[in-house]
Amino acid sequence: IIYPDGWDSDEVKRMCGEQTDKYTLGACSVRWAYILAIMGIMDALILSFLAFVLGNRQDGLMADELLDSKDNT
Repeated sequence: IIYPDGWDSDEVKRMCGEQTDKYTLGACSVRWAYILAIMGIMDALILSFLAFVLGNRQDGLMADELLDSKDNT
């Protein structure tokens, strides 16, 4: 886990309480950040796999169409 340097700033202390320090968030939490980061990674993996599969399918279909058009001329 990487802790940002700005967690001991005045704004964060005002929102999360005075017990907030450089490595302690006090009353705040980052639960949703981890869940959303994992979901974003999974989404990127699924979409890249889908793009690769559909791109290969489209490439195969285009090759057949191009070969048929060359045979007709």
